[in-house]
Amino acid sequence: MIGAEDGSPQQGGPDAAMITGRVAELLGVDHTDIDPDGDLIAQGLDSIRMMTLAGHWRRAGFDIDFARLAAAPSVRAWTELLAPAERPEPVSAQPLPAPSPTLPGEPFAMAPMQHAMWIGRHADQQLGGVAGHLYVEFDGNAVDPQRIRQAAAQLAARHPMLRVEFLPDGTQRIGTAPDPLPVAVVDLRGVDDATVEHRLAAIRADKSCQQLDGRVLELTLTLLPGDRTRLHVDLDMQAADALSYRALMADLAALYRGDLLAEIGYTYQQYRQQVSPPDSFDADRQWWTEKVPELPDGPALPLVPLAQQSDPRRAGRRWHWLDPATRDGLFDRARQRGVTPAMTLAASFADTVAGWSANPRFLLNVPLFGREPLHAEVDRVVGDFTSSLLLDIDLAAAATPAQRARVVQQTMHEAAAHASYPGLSVLRDLGRHRGTQALAPVVFTSALGLGELFSPEVTTQFGSPEWIISQGPQVLLDAQVTEFDGGVLLNWDVREDAFRPGVIDAMFARHIDEVRRLAHDDDAWDIARGPLLPAQQRDAREAVTTATIPSGRMLHDGFFAAASEQPDAPAVFSSMGDLTYGELRRQVLAVAASLRAAGLPDGGTVAVLGPKTAEQVPALLGIHAAGGVYLPVGVDQPHERAQRMIAGGAVDLALVCGTELLDVPVPAMTVADAIARGGGTELLPVAGDPNRLAYVLFTSGSTGEPKGVEVTHDAAMNTVEFITGHFGLGADDRCLALSTLECDISVLDIFATLATGGAIVVVDEEHRRDPDHWVRLIETHRVTVLHFLPGWLAMLLDVAGPLPTVRVVPTGGDWVTPAMARQLRERAPTVRFAGLGGATETAIHNTICEVADVPADWTAIPFGKPLPNNRCRVVAASGADCPDWVVGELWVGGRGVARGYRGRPDLTAERFVDHDGVRWYRTGDLARFWPDGTCEFVGRADNRVKISGYRVELGEVEAALQRVVGVQGAVAVTIPARTGSQDWLAAAVALAPGSLTVDALRNQLGKEVPPHMVPQHIEAVDRIPYTLGGKVDRQAIARRLAQQAESASGHRPASGPLQSALASLITGVLGVSRLGVDDDFFSLGGDSVLATTVVARVRQWLDISGLSVADIFATRTIEGLANRLRELEPAERLDEIAELYLEVTDMDTAEVALALTTEMP
Repeated sequence: MIGAEDGSPQQGGPDAAMITGRVAELLGVDHTDIDPDGDLIAQGLDSIRMMTLAGHWRRAGFDIDFARLAAAPSVRAWTELLAPAERPEPVSAQPLPAPSPTLPGEPFAMAPMQHAMWIGRHADQQLGGVAGHLYVEFDGNAVDPQRIRQAAAQLAARHPMLRVEFLPDGTQRIGTAPDPLPVAVVDLRGVDDATVEHRLAAIRADKSCQQLDGRVLELTLTLLPGDRTRLHVDLDMQAADALSYRALMADLAALYRGDLLAEIGYTYQQYRQQVSPPDSFDADRQWWTEKVPELPDGPALPLVPLAQQSDPRRAGRRWHWLDPATRDGLFDRARQRGVTPAMTLAASFADTVAGWSANPRFLLNVPLFGREPLHAEVDRVVGDFTSSLLLDIDLAAAATPAQRARVVQQTMHEAAAHASYPGLSVLRDLGRHRGTQALAPVVFTSALGLGELFSPEVTTQFGSPEWIISQGPQVLLDAQVTEFDGGVLLNWDVREDAFRPGVIDAMFARHIDEVRRLAHDDDAWDIARGPLLPAQQRDAREAVTTATIPSGRMLHDGFFAAASEQPDAPAVFSSMGDLTYGELRRQVLAVAASLRAAGLPDGGTVAVLGPKTAEQVPALLGIHAAGGVYLPVGVDQPHERAQRMIAGGAVDLALVCGTELLDVPVPAMTVADAIARGGGTELLPVAGDPNRLAYVLFTSGSTGEPKGVEVTHDAAMNTVEFITGHFGLGADDRCLALSTLECDISVLDIFATLATGGAIVVVDEEHRRDPDHWVRLIETHRVTVLHFLPGWLAMLLDVAGPLPTVRVVPTGGDWVTPAMARQLRERAPTVRFAGLGGATETAIHNTICEVADVPADWTAIPFGKPLPNNRCRVVAASGADCPDWVVGELWVGGRGVARGYRGRPDLTAERFVDHDGVRWYRTGDLARFWPDGTCEFVGRADNRVKISGYRVELGEVEAALQRVVGVQGAVAVTIPARTGSQDWLAAAVALAPGSLTVDALRNQLGKEVPPHMVPQHIEAVDRIPYTLGGKVDRQAIARRLAQQAESASGHRPASGPLQSALASLITGVLGVSRLGVDDDFFSLGGDSVLATTVVARVRQWLDISGLSVADIFATRTIEGLANRLRELEPAERLDEIAELYLEVTDMDTAEVALALTTEMP
């Protein structure tokens, strides 16, 4: 013990013997077992006990804090720290003021955690609609109904907080008269076992997620056959925390046994009136204030959209018990490495969460248990004494479990040193900084060091705990570790329906597996992280990865084979005239001869320039027949960019479609001239290796500099062979060739069609943007195949009637919506429709998802499953494979991967990487796997943006918008905010005629996503614009939305007495100089505490009793709040009271006093 019994120091400070004695007492060991020079963490001291010691010595007058104790955890180091130059003035030597007497029914303030739970139980809150409660079932023998009722009544009289009432203004009061605590009795003694199990399961399901409105503790006793009983105990944790629960159950057991318990001379209400912030509060607040701008979000775990959750409130539980031997092994190995068992378990949990989170750095919420020693009996008081701590978890640089435990422990120690400013306050500050509510919904709760969860007396009287589950508002996952039955219970309480199928089970299995390995294997602590991917998921992905034997053919080989077999069959239909296979073959060989005559080296590169015409077909085939590589440069390319492409592409010659020779820095000829010059030449096509290059296509670079993708014949043939075989393309097929050569879909238009003996229907340059002309060509030539980008398909469907001849439509390159698939099937009932994922770097397509009837819950057609000889990975920032449903970067490997970027070895090395003996292309796409091996496109990595400090994936916003019934298309972008420096989230939506308004859409979206993902500006458009290349024109949309937002940026001041009164009142609460009726309360820094203040002032100053905090969250603006008040009170009365309020606020103090005097009789 330290000094006197009250903790005051003797002779200036505690000596080593006193410190040793205090530590030994906390650890429950003999003082001789403590090594004065040894690491106290290795000897069993944990963070909770260290915080207790720091608080004890601070109250004794020493300038000491948790951080300094944790930095040097040894008796000798602490002896030096606690040896002051002068004897300090012990805090405990100064008598505490006597607790003020409390009046029955007098309201008093809620504690911060109580207030958070009170706000969170409102259904309109994020992850709200549930109460914080703990539900336990005890399976015992012969609990007597009459005795338990008598004990419950005595318990209610003993603890005032069992009759607390939570008031609408955010305060609480104790009921004036103790009511007996009822105990419901369910008699199942006369029913069969199956009925018993069914009824018990129904009771459990009902109580596991109920709200105890108006009650704090609910007791139910079920009488079972064989003189067995089941005691159901449900506690509202807004009134009593976990330590209070232990005290309640211990008291209930003692009272049931018949013990007489001494009255408690102190109450929670008195504690709340006495407690005050410590001296370190201001410094700690400043420390956290400096950190707020850089704090991360909570974990981005794989969640089901709220509207698709069958029961958002349903709680689920996963648990595992470590037996005493396993616990000892884990604890001993942790302490040997200088880390506490709690931090070891926290690190394993955090690492598991990181593995399933799209953002590996995240906030972890850690509850703290502590009571200020304001009274000798404070530990016997029931109430909520909890606080919280936010840990900024970043394990990226920690490779092994031991390293991760040290990182988490250091993070914990650093945050705990500033714990007087609680995590709830930090979250409110973070919300004000971001302009929207901030949550940390993943929680790690350690009760190690607090003793057994249930005392022996409790289990003796009521039986062993059969079921334990807790739930809290604004919590998705709460992981708890506690001492139980001689070992340690690892328990996860989760929002069951919030998570994607299988996610929680896979996470929990991985966590338990690591914990058990750390308990039994010394080497496991220093081994780098193993694969997160469960074996079952790995097997599912391998199962969809198939292989075929490559044909060994080049792109042009199929055409020459078809030309030999059917020289008189049609090959090309165009406005320039039609060509048979024989005629086309002659043109192709003529082009090849001219190129060779012009000096084209073997493997040389030929640029193909000019407008889209049928001449492109013999040009490409001729280049290949001559042993060359083609590099297209379209007419839409600016001159300077075209020149850079030709230079960067190492072009040897140029072929120009049309009659106009363009200004190019290499020898050039028109296609017509090449055909004429080489006419009559029977130069056989060059036989070559399929691993030779086939083409170079330039794509946009993130730096603005185009990059040329080199694709081999074999890579492109992998896609061509699959498409032709999968869809059964043949000589009767006609393909509408709309794509420009710069788009690699043109490879399928030309080479896939001609390889199977079909015919190409060429869309000329002048009609490339005219869907009416496409329809005419489809009808005239009975087109069967459309290799279309989604934008082109949308344009076609806008104007087309029935399309009875169209039988195959593979589409990809952008979002493919279910609405598009359904519209196509209406016009072409027998069509085979597929969405394909791909990139130029993966030879056109690398995945496929063919669908007939699109499931109703899909917002887009997924990428699907890999084509044969290809494979997909979804990779986390750490380089590990992401588990199912976790978003990461899509990597594509296999036969279809391009060679690299021409002349860009640095960029090639960055984007094309080797892993596990496979060459992969890093696509920059964000994707995730489904459990069946399907790969879903989520968005582009460069479409991840920051909104109000939150990381937002624009694709996720678009998907949420498209889930709203009536939305036919949606595009999300960022635009400059009307005020401030942060960008706004904006969206353009195409709505079905007469379906819904933008306001209705916004309200519905608010039920799907958190507030920061609801666009500040939404505009309805007739249709989503596309680029000439057939992709969504995001730049045009962003410009339009920015212009619209700017034109709507006028400030609307309050009008009328009620709006003016509310503006005056809320302006004062927020501390802002101006407030418009459309300004969002929370975007201007409002939070739950300030919302409570607004409600209290409106109730007091405007005499309106029906307003609740939930109304502030629902309305958010002055206009909305005024409309809500008019629903509660007559408008005439509201205006009269508002006018009086405004009149009073305009008076100075003397005028108010004079007015009151005048009114007095």
